[in-house]
Amino acid sequence: MRAKVLPALSFRVTEIHAALGTAEYGTSVSPETGFAIIDKFVSLGGRIIDTANNYAHWLPEGRGGESETVIGDWLEQRRRSDVEIMTKVGSVPVNSEREAVRYEGLAFDTVHCAAAESAARLKTDYVDILLAHHDHPATPLLETWTAFTELVASGKVQKAGVSNYSSARLAELIGLIRQHALAPLSVVQVKYSVIDVVQPNEPEMYPPFDQETRETLRTLSPDTVIFAYSPLLRGRVFEKAPDGEWPAEYDSPANRRKVEAIQNEASALGVSPSALVLKQIADEGIIPVTGTSNPERLDGNLALLVDT
Repeated sequence: MRAKVLPALSFRVTEIHAALGTAEYGTSVSPETGFAIIDKFVSLGGRIIDTANNYAHWLPEGRGGESETVIGDWLEQRRRSDVEIMTKVGSVPVNSEREAVRYEGLAFDTVHCAAAESAARLKTDYVDILLAHHDHPATPLLETWTAFTELVASGKVQKAGVSNYSSARLAELIGLIRQHALAPLSVVQVKYSVIDVVQPNEPEMYPPFDQETRETLRTLSPDTVIFAYSPLLRGRVFEKAPDGEWPAEYDSPANRRKVEAIQNEASALGVSPSALVLKQIADEGIIPVTGTSNPERLDGNLALLVDT
């Protein structure tokens, strides 16, 4: 039986300069809690919901697709026009756990198939923003972007983008887009926060968002919108005591001093350090993608990102 359609959400006249991350919806975050968080986000003025077709395969209860399924169930009971859905393809593991991880990739047919499967889980006729989840060097960029361009031309995707691409590959992609009159690079998503990584521990397919990448986008594709995922570092730093235990990835005297300054400023403003971090990222012209497992935390985290 089709679920009962709930009334449209009541909006304040506001806009939130952030996207909602939903990576663990349907796994460690229950569908019911996911619904409550999305409702809260939209009622505050939020609009962009971020997901991916592989969320959250890395969790014991996850296989991939759970997050999109929860969002699709939510969309079925709401107005589609209330939100924009940003999802990603290319990073679903396709081999057994006993082998080195191999991903679905970004071949032409794979992109079309994955996009259709995502739309089906999301219960929507179109995806607002579709991203290549990370670079797949074995597939020519032209092949991948031709598939994305066809999806945009068909109306199945409104905007196309990439996540976790190096400066060199972004420059190459932008050149191909110009040369072949392909769909524009509308969105780039990167891992970024206000403190620097001091001991990198990410796989090669997740290159850093460095100054070279910033400059490449600024000069070659200035209209591209940049989203920053993991801006709050999963709560492991900014809300902790400055002299407490930190992940080695970010642990340095300079970062500890910066976090202490953020905490002091946040205290003076009467907001949480997380709220101030998100505001500082937004002030750079970058849209933070932030998630929580508690809908009540959204008020505090987004306190400085609301335009009334």
